[in-house]
Amino acid sequence: MHVRFEAARRIEDAVARSDLDRARVEAGVLTALVEPDALPRWQPYLARIRAAGQNVERAGDVVAAARASAVLGGECGRCHEEIGARLAFPVQPRPDDDARLAPQMLGHQWAAARMWEGLIGPVGDRWLDGARALSEAPLTIVAEAPKASDLGDAVGGTGRSLADDVSRVRGYARRAATASDQDARAEIFGQLLAACAHCHLMIRDR
Repeated sequence: MHVRFEAARRIEDAVARSDLDRARVEAGVLTALVEPDALPRWQPYLARIRAAGQNVERAGDVVAAARASAVLGGECGRCHEEIGARLAFPVQPRPDDDARLAPQMLGHQWAAARMWEGLIGPVGDRWLDGARALSEAPLTIVAEAPKASDLGDAVGGTGRSLADDVSRVRGYARRAATASDQDARAEIFGQLLAACAHCHLMIRDR
């Protein structure tokens, strides 16, 4: 279970950073796990987790990988509920607000990590803490590059700017605060990850 959890966490991190190759590698680690001693009632959940991992491995772009990894997190949460597992996540203090980009990105990462824990746990308070923090998180690079033409569009030819991505992230975070079931949370988190990945790719290629 620990190996699966860590692989799932690394998949989420890789997708958010728009690192599709690393996400596929980590998905391969997860799907290769075999648990012959798992109880029969756990097997349907494990099968769905493996299927979601395989979808990450086969993803043709980070948008597809984001959706598949969010489904994976949702299925992990369902399994934990079914077997009565209570995941104990360490307390991670929220980073201080700062006008500089690097500390701001740490704040984004903190919020997304709390949402991921809330989804995979599942832990409602973690999900809400992350969603509320992300809905208010600043990103000053938007003021520096307000047009898509300033950075180019690295994913899908959508013509989206950084401001579009930040607006989407905040919108998804606000929706996340009212989502109360695993399906809704997984769908929103997949959309959120895709927006993060697009934005990070544009910044990295700037």
